[in-house]
Amino acid sequence: MKTHAMLRGLRVTLTKTELQALLNLTRYGAGQIASNSSFNYLPKRQEGVADDVINGLELGLASLRAKQAEARFRREQPKREAEQRAARTHHAEIDGYYVIGFLGDWTDISEDPDQRQWADLLHEDTVPREQGEVRRGVWRIFLSRGSSASDDLDVLPSDCTETAEREEIEELARRIIARHGKQ
Repeated sequence: MKTHAMLRGLRVTLTKTELQALLNLTRYGAGQIASNSSFNYLPKRQEGVADDVINGLELGLASLRAKQAEARFRREQPKREAEQRAARTHHAEIDGYYVIGFLGDWTDISEDPDQRQWADLLHEDTVPREQGEVRRGVWRIFLSRGSSASDDLDVLPSDCTETAEREEIEELARRIIARHGKQ
């Protein structure tokens, strides 16, 4: 506990534990005074102040708890965001190809109905074609092999799964790899 004398009062800084102890003591004392009316511990003008002190301490404790919860929320926010990103991303390696999948809403923006060119439906620059297919809550997968630092980088066309099932990612990746191998 820290105290600081001021011109018209005393400023007190309490830890959460000290605040809870003081609040309990104040409630207990007020209860004792109210139950034992034969012995008056406080002058009449201070009886009304007791309720204000208790209300002030309760308000202070509630405010402290809210600030601690807010600080805990801010501290844990990066971890929650990383977990959410991880839940929306899928990494795998299939037949030597690196597979990455992103969960989201996608639309086909290709002008050729036989060719698919998927774009993020929620991106501000995406303009879906008039009768283009829209898939919501599915995986868009990308396949690559090799390294961009050398000349052996091989990137296959991306595609979207039909559903949000993770098992479908491997099935679609194998179809794309087989199609690419025939060309």
